[in-house]
Amino acid sequence: MESEQSVDLTSDTRPDLREEFRFSPLLTVLCLLVCGAGMGLLFWAVTLSDDVRLASPESRDLERIASRMLGFESRLPELSLLEQVMYRLGGQDGETQEQIQRWYEERVNEQSRPLDGLYLGMIYGEAGLTNQLSRIVENWESERNPYALFREFLEVGYGQSETSSPDYPFLQAGLAEEVPTNWFYFHLARRIAVQAGDRNLQENLQLQEYQLTDPPLWKWRALLVGEVVVIGIGVVLLLRLGIARLRGRASPIQTGFIKRGIPWTFREGIAVLARGGALTILLMGLVAVIPDGIGIIEDFGIALLYLPPVVLTAILLCRTRKQSLLQVVGCSNVWQRLKDCLPLVVMLVTIGLVGDWLIVLGGDAFQSSVHWTEWFVPQLIWGTRMELIKTTVDFVLLAPFFEELIFRGILYTTLRTKFSFPLSMVASGLIFALAHGYGLIAFLTVFWSGLLWAWAYERTGSVIPGMVAHAVNNGVVVYSLVSFFR
Repeated sequence: MESEQSVDLTSDTRPDLREEFRFSPLLTVLCLLVCGAGMGLLFWAVTLSDDVRLASPESRDLERIASRMLGFESRLPELSLLEQVMYRLGGQDGETQEQIQRWYEERVNEQSRPLDGLYLGMIYGEAGLTNQLSRIVENWESERNPYALFREFLEVGYGQSETSSPDYPFLQAGLAEEVPTNWFYFHLARRIAVQAGDRNLQENLQLQEYQLTDPPLWKWRALLVGEVVVIGIGVVLLLRLGIARLRGRASPIQTGFIKRGIPWTFREGIAVLARGGALTILLMGLVAVIPDGIGIIEDFGIALLYLPPVVLTAILLCRTRKQSLLQVVGCSNVWQRLKDCLPLVVMLVTIGLVGDWLIVLGGDAFQSSVHWTEWFVPQLIWGTRMELIKTTVDFVLLAPFFEELIFRGILYTTLRTKFSFPLSMVASGLIFALAHGYGLIAFLTVFWSGLLWAWAYERTGSVIPGMVAHAVNNGVVVYSLVSFFR
């Protein structure tokens, strides 16, 4: 890693700060309280309130997720041993159906659409949970269409009643009309065809299901090959770095570099971050209550979220001291730094992927998983082509740029002017993960990434390695969602 930027610690480690800005301590405390309240509300909404979490997602989102995931898992026996192992390393150790069952049990209530109840009944039937299936069927005894028709679908499909020849065409026609062409349709239609002894329709349905699941399967294989190649290169680079360190040929990790050239003190940084965070929360709140405010947030959320702290830091703490924020966080000579940091980025992506796998597998061991509402992005699935492009740009370019600038470039830098490297790394990683508002497992994966990108910043003096690794990480997520669910 001789190409990484080294830091001259023999030079003066602190610039001339001239006179320190006198920010009002009372206002800083009030702003911190606003930031804490905003993060607390976000944490509560995501992890403690099922009503808030489940009120916004639409049934079609879960339908698409369940259908594609179950369809993909039905093809597992055809995969090679390596592919099956990699699939299980992703945390799906044959538990997809159990997860989807829990998700549908959360959704099925008096306000849910009839199809949700049909899908849950099918999941019970596929899992052999006859008591639960019987309860759903019994609850529909006095209901009219479509419940009466759905009740007949379940009773015939899962052997609770037999169908006569005159009824069979009616059932298949009703199923094709009421249920979208997805995994649920193919499996229920095939079960009814089995009951009627219609082998031709069984084979035709199997062929149609293969045509539906083939594209996601091949796209997953392409993603798998890419991840294996990157991990292989990353392992080689890590081994080379380890051997070089053992032989004393690699430069040791520099510490204390963050104080070099930073034009603000700890108190100034905290004061500006508090004001920027409070301004962000107030702006989001004001926009949310105006007409079409939610649409404005969806279209310009990146600017509302990230610009206030960045602009305040650039103007109050950098420009007044004739410095550039981008230069302070190591974004000068971008192309040269990109070339120099490429090996480090590959190692970051490798360690990040392996760490994510271990966290997900650990969560499975304790019966904890990532909820679908935490990773599903409706704009990527249902949006127009322009919405898809905009959302992709937001996730892959703008979010990594601004988040690294704020959480590593400003927050970590501020912490590092006062605290040690490990403490600053952990504190900034925790705040970074909390700000995303995820549940436990997703929180841990974000926290892990925050630790890695803070280490890269400490090592190189530049946020560029973290930005690139962050962009790759988000790009993989976007590719996966678009490939499998759009």
